[in-house]
Amino acid sequence: MKTELVVTDLLDPLDWPGERRLFLGILPDAANALQLAALLPHIAAPAKPVAARNLHLTLLFLGQSTAMQARQLTEALTRLQLPAFAVMLDQWLVWPGPAVLCLAGDVVDPALAELYSTLCEVAAAIGFAPPQHDLKPHITVARHSKYLPALPLLRMQLHASALVLFHSESTQAGVCYRPLWQWPLR
Repeated sequence: MKTELVVTDLLDPLDWPGERRLFLGILPDAANALQLAALLPHIAAPAKPVAARNLHLTLLFLGQSTAMQARQLTEALTRLQLPAFAVMLDQWLVWPGPAVLCLAGDVVDPALAELYSTLCEVAAAIGFAPPQHDLKPHITVARHSKYLPALPLLRMQLHASALVLFHSESTQAGVCYRPLWQWPLR
């Protein structure tokens, strides 16, 4: 009789040795993700489109972090009522420093400004460095972008309902953004 071994993932996603590169962000809903993914094949070289599975809106880059810092952060955030928000992404931009092409918008919804301020305060209290830039809501769609390609005008309303802690992991296939933790926005 053949016995099948079933292995379940009992590992804590917030437990690791050393440090990991982390950030807080939002995943686009399925319709928005499909709309963006449909544009990726139309981005010409030398720009390199991001993988569709990596599409996200970054709220706060945390940098190199220990598992202890990640646990302290998530525990602090779960004690708060974090506001849901909406943002209109309707501007194609190329940021020359990091050479990224992104679909961006402005902070109009006061709930987004409130959430960002709260995230910065909680992260600072745990010892994370303050952000180097003001919040500019955006979804990166390509790297190695030197110029703004001809892309269709796009107005994407993003409704954020959950905050995600991501691990930015370098793999042989390129960078992968792995969700480690998620918390609903109210």
